[in-house]
Amino acid sequence: MGKVLVLGSDNRSFLAVVRSLGRHGLDVHVGWCPPDASARQSRYIRRVHDLPGYSPRDVRWKEALTALMREERFELVIPCDDPTLMPLQHHKAEVGEAGLTYVLSDKAFEIAFDKLKSYELARSLGVRIPRSAVLSHASEAEVALSGVTFPVVIKPRATFSPLDLVNRHSVRRARTMQELKAVLQDATLQGGVLVQETFAGTGVGVELLADQGDVLLAFQHVRVHEPPTGGGSSYRTSVPLQPDLMAAAEILVRAMQYTGVAMIEFKVNFKTGAWVFIEINGRFWGSLPLALAAGADFPYYLYQLLVHNKRDFPRHYRTNIFCRNLWLDAVWLPQNFRSHRSDPTLTTLSTWDVAREAINVLTLRERSDTFVLDDPKPGFVELAHLTRVLWRRVAGRGWLSLLTFPPIRKLHEERARRAVR
Repeated sequence: MGKVLVLGSDNRSFLAVVRSLGRHGLDVHVGWCPPDASARQSRYIRRVHDLPGYSPRDVRWKEALTALMREERFELVIPCDDPTLMPLQHHKAEVGEAGLTYVLSDKAFEIAFDKLKSYELARSLGVRIPRSAVLSHASEAEVALSGVTFPVVIKPRATFSPLDLVNRHSVRRARTMQELKAVLQDATLQGGVLVQETFAGTGVGVELLADQGDVLLAFQHVRVHEPPTGGGSSYRTSVPLQPDLMAAAEILVRAMQYTGVAMIEFKVNFKTGAWVFIEINGRFWGSLPLALAAGADFPYYLYQLLVHNKRDFPRHYRTNIFCRNLWLDAVWLPQNFRSHRSDPTLTTLSTWDVAREAINVLTLRERSDTFVLDDPKPGFVELAHLTRVLWRRVAGRGWLSLLTFPPIRKLHEERARRAVR
C-alpha cells in the first residue's frame, strides 16, 4: 500500500483527490488543511499534518515540509490548488530532494500560470481567442480597444503572486469605457492586464492527463450553473468530447510538452457553433468531482503515471452525469434570478430550466461534490456550515437578505486562504 501527501483544503479538487486515492487503498496524509475545513473530515484521510504556512521570507514551511517528507517517505506529494502548488513549484529543487512532488516543467508553468503567455501561445498555434489587448496604463485603453465591443473582461496575468498567496487577483468586468478606466486605476497593472471582448457562450472544460505532451486521458464537461458575469461553476454535466475543442487542447499541451493534469477552458456558443479559448488551469480543477463520478479517475491515474510510469488508462467515461456544489449553488441561485436574461453576455437560466433539473435527481443522474455514500461526513459538515451562515443572516437582516448571498462565498474562500497563512 502506497503513501501520499495531499496539500489543500477545499471541498472540490482537494476532497476529490483524497477520495480518489483513498478508495484505491493508498495511505492518504494531508497538509495545509485548516481545522474547520469540511474536507478534513473525510474518512479517507489517515493523518493530518499541521505544517507552517507558506511565507516567501521564512523558510520554516520548507524545512518542516521536507523533514516530513523524509520521515514519512511519501511516494508522491500532490498540491491541489494555486496556493499549495506555487510554493512547491518555485522551490522544486530543494523540496524535490526530499521526495517526488507533482510540479510542472518550467516551460509549462510559465505558460499555464500566465494568461498573457497562454494567449500568445494559442494565437501562434491558430487556436481561436477573443479579441484582446494588453494594457499597462489606463490612458492606453481608448486606442488599444478601438473597435472592441463592450462589455469587456479584465484579467490579471496571474491569479496569485508568488509573494502573496492569500489575496486573489480576480477577473473583473466593465460595461463602458468609463468603467474600464476606473477598474484599471484600481488594478495592479505591473506587467500589463489582459482586456478581452466578452464572448457570449457557455463554459466548457476539456480535462486531460498528459505525458510529455501526449494526451493519455481526456474528459469534457459543460457548465450548467455559472455566475452570470463569469467565475467558477456550481453545477455541471459530463458530455462527449467535442473534436474541435479536443484538437485545440491537444495542440496546446503538445506545444508545452506538458506532463500532468490540466483543464483547458473554452466558451462555446451552442447556437452558432462558435467557440474561443479562455485559459489553461495547470492543476486540479474545481469540477473534478464530476469527472470522478463519471469514471474519469484523474488523481489515481496521475499517481500511477508519476509513481509507476503507467501510461495506458481507460478512455471511456459516462456522459449525461450531473454534479452540484451545494455551497456555491446557494450563491448562484439569487445571482441568476436577479440578472437580466435579455443580456446575451450574461449566462443565466430561466426558472423553468432550473426547476427541470429535478429530473436529474429522479433519474439518479445527479451527484454532489461533497455528499457521497462512502464518505458522508464532509457533506454534513458543509451543510452545517451553510445552515449556520444562513440562520445568522436571516436573524440579523430578515428573510429578504437571502436574495444577496456573495458573503457566503467570501466566507468559504477565507477558510481556504487560512490554510496557507
